[in-house]
Amino acid sequence: MSKTESGAKKAGKALTAFVILILIAVLAVSKFIGGQDTAALKYCSAVASANFKEYVKTVPHDDVYAGGSESDFKAACQSGLRGLPEFSELEETDNLSANVKITEHKMNGSLTEWICTADIDFFCSGNSVSYDGVSIAMSFSGGKWIIISTEPNVF
Repeated sequence: MSKTESGAKKAGKALTAFVILILIAVLAVSKFIGGQDTAALKYCSAVASANFKEYVKTVPHDDVYAGGSESDFKAACQSGLRGLPEFSELEETDNLSANVKITEHKMNGSLTEWICTADIDFFCSGNSVSYDGVSIAMSFSGGKWIIISTEPNVF
């Protein structure tokens, strides 16, 4: 008996290989785009909690606070978010948290430059502040997404 493959088996193997390649491509794109959500959440959480070390990881190294001091960054966060009327009753030990929902991802001229539209909520102890339609400019650099700017600059 001959051990040659039939045309149907060859076509089946080719189709299986093609589907596997498509699935790998979809997974890669999903991780690439999903990294934007993670970067935006880390950025907003760092600002909400005044965590300088996490903030520096999410912005370019030439950012104002990345080149400044940790105390300057914390003071800016304290006067910014904690200075809002909704959070006026918070104590120093209360922790602000953030929730980010990206509603739109748009490429901005190149594969590594994107603008995302997000709805951002900051909350603590039953109080919250929401910003809808915030544009977050991001860049993919060094294997991760970094936040370039936010418009309007709400924090």
